[in-house]
Amino acid sequence: MTGPVGVKVGLIGAGTMGRRHLDALRRDPRVEIAGVADVVAASARTAAETVGARPCGSVADLADLGVQAVFVTLPNAFHGAVVLEALDRGLHVFEEKPMATTLEDGRRILRRVRTGNRVYQMGFNRRWAPSYQFLRRHVDAGFTPFSANVKINDGDMLTPTWYTNIAISGGFMYDTAVHLFDMVAWLVGPIETVAALGRRSCYPIYDDIAMLLRCRGDRPVAFTTCGHASWAAPQERVELYGDHALLVSEDLDRARYTTREEPQAEWQRFPSPDQVTLWGYVDEDRAFIDAVLGLAPPPVTVDDAFHSLAVLDAAYASIAAGGVAVPVPTL
Repeated sequence: MTGPVGVKVGLIGAGTMGRRHLDALRRDPRVEIAGVADVVAASARTAAETVGARPCGSVADLADLGVQAVFVTLPNAFHGAVVLEALDRGLHVFEEKPMATTLEDGRRILRRVRTGNRVYQMGFNRRWAPSYQFLRRHVDAGFTPFSANVKINDGDMLTPTWYTNIAISGGFMYDTAVHLFDMVAWLVGPIETVAALGRRSCYPIYDDIAMLLRCRGDRPVAFTTCGHASWAAPQERVELYGDHALLVSEDLDRARYTTREEPQAEWQRFPSPDQVTLWGYVDEDRAFIDAVLGLAPPPVTVDDAFHSLAVLDAAYASIAAGGVAVPVPTL
């Protein structure tokens, strides 16, 4: 319910990701979910009914309800135009990844946010997942990663149905690997160059990709991603190599820190009450509401969003060029 410190929000995009955010937002007593928009009226109606909201068809409809902020959870290719429209209407914006599927749209959003006064937050939920929080706490406490090895895989690329349609998804990595591009930048440092090789193994788009990233300070990171692995755990793994020490996470619920003095340190396991909490959506959405209320700056900024998009652009450019190292674009 809203009150003196409440925020009236709308959501546009009533698919799986949108429903996850509705589940997270309904747990925050500061939030009133006023409307849910989708071009498929039945989807908007079904999702809206779960939270007592009004079904809508567009950003304009949500604005007419008096929302202060919107959550953009549409298929990838539609992010750019809708985010820009929401900002033009004076709305605060939470945007699910990726920022856009072209650098041009990303630059438009970046400039608009920088020159405006609306809150913008990118949806990199893994920053709030317990295993990655464990890694970040140790980095903040003084662990210095000199290099890293990371992977993130999908069991298949059949859901959602537009996944393998580049015109909508942008490519396989726009939907999965982008998370760990952000994680590498967050834990190791900004990514400066990408050398990538890709293969079309089981699907009509690149679904096997191996990369060598160079982060600030000449820190190398090996990164592999596959779109046709089994769903066996771990689907993602991050290894950070320090001074005779290793920080490692597997999926979102376990991690360990081993050193020369304690090479057999136990795995730490992080139980969560449900998947929406484990995956970080609850804390992520609360952080956005905090930012809208002026309690803290958005923890994932428009610059973070653009950096991840620029890394994607460089990676696909490198694949097209046969694996040569490509500099990550800047504004």
